[in-house]
Amino acid sequence: MIRPEPFTFGIALTPRANARNWALIEALLDLTLASIRAQTDPNFRVVIACHDRPHLTFDDPRFAFVEVAWPVQEPGPHNDDSGRKKHALGDLVLERGGGLLMILDADDWVDVRLVAAARATIGVDQIGGLIEAGVVTDFQTLRAAPLPHPQVSELEFHRLCGSSGVVRLRPEASDPLRRNPFNVLCSHHHWVEVAAEHGAELARLPVSGSYVINTTENHSEVHGPYAEWRRTFTARVNRAGTDVDGALAARFGLDLARLRAASERFFAGGTHPTAPSAAPTAQSQEVRPAPSLGRTMAV
Repeated sequence: MIRPEPFTFGIALTPRANARNWALIEALLDLTLASIRAQTDPNFRVVIACHDRPHLTFDDPRFAFVEVAWPVQEPGPHNDDSGRKKHALGDLVLERGGGLLMILDADDWVDVRLVAAARATIGVDQIGGLIEAGVVTDFQTLRAAPLPHPQVSELEFHRLCGSSGVVRLRPEASDPLRRNPFNVLCSHHHWVEVAAEHGAELARLPVSGSYVINTTENHSEVHGPYAEWRRTFTARVNRAGTDVDGALAARFGLDLARLRAASERFFAGGTHPTAPSAAPTAQSQEVRPAPSLGRTMAV
């Protein structure tokens, strides 16, 4: 029997010292991991790079935490801590033999078909795959809109959301793009163009992406240079969107009642933003070199 190509979800968790509400961080991560656990193809692993181990509501042998070795620093506009953790996650996957890797934020949801679709769609000569369309959801109001959308943003999903790509890591490759595409492709806004410049190809994954906004803990909403744009974007989502229903939640492996309970726990009676609309602006993400990870802890 042929063993499937390894698939890893990598998550960079913010330090507790930098969180506005650590209990909210834990609840958002719990939803992310519940979404991942609902994959139709259960053959995957999850590695979470962190300073502090969060409390979770379940155990899963496929999940592991790795403690980073550098001290906590004040958050800045470029989100250096997250970038270093994501680099280190890539290095860890290379050390473990490579395979397919998807980097997520600790508030993301994942289409239940993602792992199966990536394995079936990304060809042996391709460096990875992109999600072109998806859904953006306001966590406070549980209003959601499709992306692209003429009244929200006409950009493709992967131009707006960084959790939109899967890459193939090859430890034996001498070409940096083939060894770890993340280190060459850099910002998700320009993956298509950078890949083309290097003569490489990205598959288009036949799944929905999920972009969760207005959690009050996402770096780009609080510290990033485009925080004001994110507020106007959130307002457009609420105006053009509809209430999340059971079918939408199930697409990402979530139970609607559980999702509502999590939102209402922190944002009872979530309000709809009313900021004026503004044109979407690409957000730059600077890639930083990463030191090594510390010890590994099983969940």
